[in-house]
Amino acid sequence: MSTPRRWFAPAVLALVAGGGLTFVTMRQTWASTTLTASGLPDDRLTVTGAEAMPVVSALGLVLLASALAVLAGSARVRRVLGVLVLVVAAGSLAWVALGSGAAIDGALGDAVRESASFTGTNHPEAHDVTMWRFATLACLALAALAGLVIARFAPLWPTMSSRYEAPGARPAGTDESDMWKAFDEGRDPTE
Repeated sequence: MSTPRRWFAPAVLALVAGGGLTFVTMRQTWASTTLTASGLPDDRLTVTGAEAMPVVSALGLVLLASALAVLAGSARVRRVLGVLVLVVAAGSLAWVALGSGAAIDGALGDAVRESASFTGTNHPEAHDVTMWRFATLACLALAALAGLVIARFAPLWPTMSSRYEAPGARPAGTDESDMWKAFDEGRDPTE
C-alpha cells in the first residue's frame, strides 16, 4: 500500500497536465465544414474549441494556476483548492460532454454567416468533428481526478517551512537584534 505522500507529485503533475492541456486542446480545430456557392469560391470553415466554448478555455488556465497554489498552500488551503478543482473540472467536463455539440453548431453557423461565400440560402450539409473535443474531455477528467486526490490527501502532505512566510508572520518576540545574534552564532534565524 502506498503512502499518501507519494500522491503529492503525481497529483500536482496531473493537475498541471490536465489544466495546461485543456487550454491547448481548446485552441485546436474541433469541427470544420465547406461552404459552396455557384459562382463563388468554396470556403473551408473551421471552429476551435475556444470559439465554441470560450469559458472552458479560460478554466483550463484556472486549473493550471491552481497547481501552483497547491504547491505553496497550507494543508487547509490545499484541501479547499482540491475541492474547487474537482468542482471546476467536473463541471467543465459535464458542460463539454453535454453542450459542445450545440456550441459547435452555433459557432459554425456564425462562421457560415460571416463567410464571403454565404449567399443567404446556401448552408453546409454536414461538418466534420475532430478528436480534439474528446482530448479536452480526457484532460478535464485528469484534472478532476487530480482535484479528488488533492482534496483527499492534502492534509497529509508536507508544506513549505516557515522560512518562506512573510516577515510579519514571524513569531512574537522576534526582533532584528535576535536575527543578527543568530547570524553571528552561525544559526539560521528563519528556522
